[in-house]
Amino acid sequence: MICLIRPPAVESFRFATTSITAPLGLAYIASAIESVGLSCCVIDAIGLAPKARTKYFKGFLVGLNSLEIVNRIPTECKLVGISVIFTHEWPIVVDLISKIRESRSDVTVVLGGEHVTAMPEFSLITSGADFIVLGEGEDTAKELFTALEKRESTEDITGIAYQYNDQIVVNPRKKRNLDVDSIERPAWHYFNLNAYFEEGFSGGMSSDSLTVPILATRGCPYQCTYCSSPTMWSPRWIPRDPIKVVDEIEFYINKYGAHNFPFQDLTAIVKKDWIVHFCNEIIKRKLNIRWLLPTGTRAEAIDFEVAKLLKDSGMVSMAYAPESGSPLTRKYIKKKMKDENLFGSIKAAVSAGLNVSIFLVIGFPHDKSEHLDENLIFIDRLFNENIQDISVGYYMALPGTELFHSLYDSGKIKIDRQYFSHILDSLSIFPSQSYSSISSFNLMLWKFRMFRRFYANSQKEKNGRKFVSNILEIIKGIGNKSHESRLQTAVLNGLQSGLTTLAVRFKPRWLSKQAEKEMFSSWDNEYRRTRIEKISLGVVEEQSVDTKNLCESNVIELLKKEQSIKYSI
Repeated sequence: MICLIRPPAVESFRFATTSITAPLGLAYIASAIESVGLSCCVIDAIGLAPKARTKYFKGFLVGLNSLEIVNRIPTECKLVGISVIFTHEWPIVVDLISKIRESRSDVTVVLGGEHVTAMPEFSLITSGADFIVLGEGEDTAKELFTALEKRESTEDITGIAYQYNDQIVVNPRKKRNLDVDSIERPAWHYFNLNAYFEEGFSGGMSSDSLTVPILATRGCPYQCTYCSSPTMWSPRWIPRDPIKVVDEIEFYINKYGAHNFPFQDLTAIVKKDWIVHFCNEIIKRKLNIRWLLPTGTRAEAIDFEVAKLLKDSGMVSMAYAPESGSPLTRKYIKKKMKDENLFGSIKAAVSAGLNVSIFLVIGFPHDKSEHLDENLIFIDRLFNENIQDISVGYYMALPGTELFHSLYDSGKIKIDRQYFSHILDSLSIFPSQSYSSISSFNLMLWKFRMFRRFYANSQKEKNGRKFVSNILEIIKGIGNKSHESRLQTAVLNGLQSGLTTLAVRFKPRWLSKQAEKEMFSSWDNEYRRTRIEKISLGVVEEQSVDTKNLCESNVIELLKKEQSIKYSI
């Protein structure tokens, strides 16, 4: 039997619309395992204990603790698969694997997800896991778990990394699945979706309807230097048949009574004909649903025709992620989004009656005050276009990204407690780390200045009215379960996470301070050693110290080189 585990989630005090959500990736893996006739069970730490909170080194954990998870692993189970999507969850996963080893030395541990794909050698060394599934996981998981169940050789399975004779072996990456419509639907029958709903874990704007996350497309065709998508998926966007996506939505309506669908796509709207077909199918079937894109999308395909269809089909919020109002910043981070396309799309979305939000990021390594000044002018223009909400986040150095490798190779990142702590800082009040010449304190001041510019500039009558309406909107959102804007959800999440962060101070820690210190003590040395070895073997190239130079590189060629060979260190 294969036991799949969703570890506890990590949260902290932050104002964000993104929240814990049902584990879509793990549900896909469970379905893949079922499809080849393997026996499977799932331990979802959050769904089984959605109200449990434990003090974590940064904020708090939500769900079962490590010992509680280990005690639920069936005795007949010899294979365990653990999903590790987020970097800030890595320390608790290491603790979980340690406790599995103490209790069940006979178990083989397999890891998968975005974090371990970005840092495979480091992840195997620091956790003691046996295998890692790299990138898109369904086909690789089928092949690997089948071989392990039959005790066959795994040596030549593409898309995995593993430990062998005191070495880490990384096999060539498996090619992307181009036939995404053949992938089995997520096996949600293993998960308690109602537990997520009742606790308000919707993964986006709060809703009074049961939520099921959806994936309509896979990957992203762009190469943004701050994003780990190229490493995980390769820069390729592959859409599903829009009819089949609507079929899946209708199935969840009939089976679970779901009516809220946050799309977890990296870039859902790329081609106009695809989104038009999708919306028209929802409208034709008269599905009474609410859907949104929590992570934002591109602007090029959204005109007045598309925006009206989005609204008519049940979309409640449109989010764009230009990341910066500075054209130079967008050039340096390879954010290929032009103002004329963005603002043309904004006009269309606002005219259709959609709640429109903009995501901005400050503190990129090259950022100086003049770049952030450009954001203020940009914000004024957004306000005049009647944008409802903006989000200002701090830059995070996500592993596997071009920016991360540049900063690490130049000695500006150390893989320690502070590094894992800063990953959750993007939407907090104060950043614990700054990789730019602007101090953490001044970044905080810039963030408040940008929010004030948008929400509370009372020098103009229009801004004064907007400030009052925003306050009334927030008050209304605190009392309602279903929200009409991202601002309402962000404020409610901020209040709840802030109160919980204070409350867990009086609860036992996830680890003692000494054990926590020992956990992180060797991590930077291990990562640095493997990074140096990969460079010396020619697997990867040392990155430019000047992060502005990254915009000249083609990440596709670099990834092809790394992912097409077998190597060991």
